[in-house]
Amino acid sequence: MFIQYSLLKRQTIVERMETEAQKLELIGTLAASTAHEIRNPLAGIKGFIQLLSEKHKDNESQLYFSVIQNEITRINDIVNEFLILGKPTVQKLEICDLNHIVQSIHPMIESQAHLHNVIYSFQRADVPLPIRCSKDHLKQVVLNLAKNAIEAMPHGGELTISLEKQGSFGILRVKDTGCGIPKHVSDKLFQPFVTSKQTGTGLGLVICKRIIDMHEGTIDIHSIEKKGTTITVRFPLGG
Repeated sequence: MFIQYSLLKRQTIVERMETEAQKLELIGTLAASTAHEIRNPLAGIKGFIQLLSEKHKDNESQLYFSVIQNEITRINDIVNEFLILGKPTVQKLEICDLNHIVQSIHPMIESQAHLHNVIYSFQRADVPLPIRCSKDHLKQVVLNLAKNAIEAMPHGGELTISLEKQGSFGILRVKDTGCGIPKHVSDKLFQPFVTSKQTGTGLGLVICKRIIDMHEGTIDIHSIEKKGTTITVRFPLGG
């Protein structure tokens, strides 16, 4: 009886994982095709707004054009997320030091943290962390995780990004002292469109996981409500 129960439980878990994978694949395909259809008219609108802004120079018109341009940029950012959610584009992989990748976007994270009254610290590993990767994709992962952490601390707090070597893996940790992740959300973190934010798309962590999977890495999230969240990402070292 016990063996049959174990086998049935294992089969149920496998079937659930397969269903989730198929669902994500379907959503990804739909999202990517939709994103391509949106980008073309969006580029046209952006071009015409640019022409109009050069023709109408008065302050009121410029204010309106600025708002429109910002909203177009925001739409474009969401569309780019859709594209990654679908079939990721082929990227040239190269051996890069994870220390250098995170260091290169340190000023951007520091600036955002300062704007939100968040104390930010970055701790490099004391040894090189060479990984075979797409630098742009990994930068997006770190920026997304840092953005989530900062948004989880609307009244200020502490954000720490640290790197270290553990055996044959490079470890990236993003730790915040924010509001934590509610239980009803934490169980579904990597499902598309699941979010606790009023203005979120629910795609950020899904995209991060997709990129991390592409690099044969893993992501683990530990969160306590009203105390904070620690995200640990592991990448196999190479080179």
